[in-house]
Amino acid sequence: MSYFVQLRTFVEVYRCKNISRAAKNLGLSQPAATAHIQTMESVVGKSLFERRHRGVEPSNAAHDLAGQVANHLDAIEQKVASVRTRSNDVSGTITLAGPAEYISYVASAQLANLLQAGNVDVVVLPGNREQIYSALDTGVADMAITASLPDNKIYDFEVLDSEELVLVAHRLLAQSLEGQTITPALLNTLPVVSYDSQLPLIRQYFDTVFKQSCTSKIIARCPDIRALAGIVRTGVGYTVLPDYICHDDIQSGRLIKLGPQGPENNLYLAWRKGALAHPRLNYARDVLMAFSNINKYGK
Repeated sequence: MSYFVQLRTFVEVYRCKNISRAAKNLGLSQPAATAHIQTMESVVGKSLFERRHRGVEPSNAAHDLAGQVANHLDAIEQKVASVRTRSNDVSGTITLAGPAEYISYVASAQLANLLQAGNVDVVVLPGNREQIYSALDTGVADMAITASLPDNKIYDFEVLDSEELVLVAHRLLAQSLEGQTITPALLNTLPVVSYDSQLPLIRQYFDTVFKQSCTSKIIARCPDIRALAGIVRTGVGYTVLPDYICHDDIQSGRLIKLGPQGPENNLYLAWRKGALAHPRLNYARDVLMAFSNINKYGK
């Protein structure tokens, strides 16, 4: 989930040390600014400001959060301002290929900013790794979002975002494991739900975290990561998911996070070498990268 607007309000309040003044600077009502701060306090799980007679005093958590996000937000706004100055000169259609899951859960916000910033239309081509690179290679797609490192001999690319892999199970299964250390030996006695027989994501989690292989019985296969979460939510088996897919389920208790912290994957924005010579694609790259790391910093 993206909290860009709420983070921007937080940074302004942090800098002004006054909610009313920050709200005025951002063109918000004071209740709206207060609601944004409350949202961020809920997200970080800590109080960010202490009310004073005149203004607010940042907490240690606020100092920490501001140190991590303020410069990034400033850079984003500078990027948006720079592309806005030439947005009226750019028009046409941008075709973007990418994983359906990331596009559904995260990239829709990035695409919305692209659509709002200028006179371009967007066509989205969801697909798996082979389909994404095929669309890029054949020219069907202008640009692509991919979770695999592009070949730098063929493509230019930038890191767009990142995802953490999370081992999850239904709460009833998690309760049955309470008090036990989550080990490969224990997990291999349990059924697993996977994208396919090669155990993508699951294999990566086991290799990175446990340095061992997963030998769990695969009880369901589905080439849609979103569906894997739905199957596990019914109480069947366990799986490994990108954080943006299971974040809300974990927060609500529908899924329980098991085991150690998983590895982090980069997501890349890629295009064919030389493609940015076209102003339309150069413009699209600038806007999309201006709103990079939505998942990474919006958790």
